[in-house]
Amino acid sequence: MRFFELLNTQHVFALIIIAIIFLILFGVALAFIPMSGPIAKALNIKAVQHFADGIGKAEGPFPLIIALIIGGTFLWALFYILYYGFSEVIL
Repeated sequence: MRFFELLNTQHVFALIIIAIIFLILFGVALAFIPMSGPIAKALNIKAVQHFADGIGKAEGPFPLIIALIIGGTFLWALFYILYYGFSEVIL
């Protein structure tokens, strides 16, 4: 039981807002990732390997948004472990 019932609602809204922000950033990032097609030809990305059905593997840059998501996940896990370790909360 919580003494402040409004805190439950605030946590739910905070989680929803974080999820919406993530979806917007991920959608915008996917719009700018160089894919195969006219964009790849405009950026002069050359295929290194060619597979069946016209699929090609290219040496392109690693998308920044994917690096940020992976880094954010590792940082969140680290701080989550440290927070509960130092606060001595029994889960």
